Amino acid sequence: MNVAHINGKMLTWARIRAGFDIGRLAKGKISVEKLTAWEAGHDFPSETQAIALAEKLGISYPMLFMPTVPPPDIPVIPDLRTVTGHRLTNPSLDFREVLNDATARQDWVREDRIEEDREALRFVGKFSIAEDPKRVAADMRSVLRITSAERSQCHDYEAFIKYLVARAEAVGVLIMRSAVVRHATNRPLSVGEFRGFALSDAFAPVVFVNDADAKAAQIFTIAHELAHIWIGADGVSDRKPNQKNDSKNAIELFCDKVAAELLAPEAEVRSQWKGGTSLENSRRVAAHFRISTLVALRRAKDLGLIPFDVFIKQVESEYDRFSEIERKKREQQKKSEKKGGNFWASFELRNGKAFNTAIAASLKDRRVSFTDAATLMGITVASTVRYLRRVGVS
Repeated sequence: MNVAHINGKMLTWARIRAGFDIGRLAKGKISVEKLTAWEAGHDFPSETQAIALAEKLGISYPMLFMPTVPPPDIPVIPDLRTVTGHRLTNPSLDFREVLNDATARQDWVREDRIEEDREALRFVGKFSIAEDPKRVAADMRSVLRITSAERSQCHDYEAFIKYLVARAEAVGVLIMRSAVVRHATNRPLSVGEFRGFALSDAFAPVVFVNDADAKAAQIFTIAHELAHIWIGADGVSDRKPNQKNDSKNAIELFCDKVAAELLAPEAEVRSQWKGGTSLENSRRVAAHFRISTLVALRRAKDLGLIPFDVFIKQVESEYDRFSEIERKKREQQKKSEKKGGNFWASFELRNGKAFNTAIAASLKDRRVSFTDAATLMGITVASTVRYLRRVGVS
């Protein structure tokens, strides 16, 4: 076995830069104990192990041998604000790649729409946080054409998510939902780091949703990020529905109120509420609006229908229940993938139907090369050709 005499401090630097805790690197014969020893310089990995670590951490193999740790790696990213109101300063490597991909796609779609003489989207940045959240939500409902009749046809919250996404894409918003970096199922996104983000733009606004989150929680994330678009403010969401402390970020608080009013208008909620603090009340409201009980509970709390301590207890219980459901679904999905699952089933979801359709149309009109299209979609040129055949583009 050839030993790789790496600089342990470089391994630590690369791990922190990638946003990994030491347990995430441990796999197979590479234990936490070995990693700790390697980082401390008490032991060394084999060349094969070091190469694998470098690949996983997104650096070149020779970098592990550098004698001096590089200066802080400060990425150039949009001024995304978290719920605390602070700028996102130390994102993981996974988040950076997802954000870079979303930004590249946004840039391409913007140029493509301008070349086609498309008009700027009037709803982007139409309001400010000085407006009444109800007025903003009413405008969103009108532009998105969300109706009670169509909402009632959504049999559950997953169907409602698809409905929301379809309505947003129809008016020009690019919606991307993924639980992994690009299409790499071995690089899952962390729900603990972010649940979604919005990139405002007059021609190509983007909403990205972390699909690793419980589907029930994603409903509010989508509505919240769309509210960001309506006020023309970029942002990233990184809190759970049961966060005990409200955000001190005025934009986040405003978008929360708009999202809640969009999904469950106050007047209708009050008419559906039968009094008391029973969870059955929130489940009734959830069923009426075709939303999750997480959203219904948040609405009840905001309207003073249930006290804060009851909200925390009930939403924690429901979030855990939904998360367990999602965990079982993902386990089943992994089993299917091992048996040869359908890649294209998730491809449209991750890139967004609106984006993929725009790429396909440009390829048909020869306004983009196959190489560029493949890079933007995160697949090979051969896979791009197969995708075009699937959607009927010769």
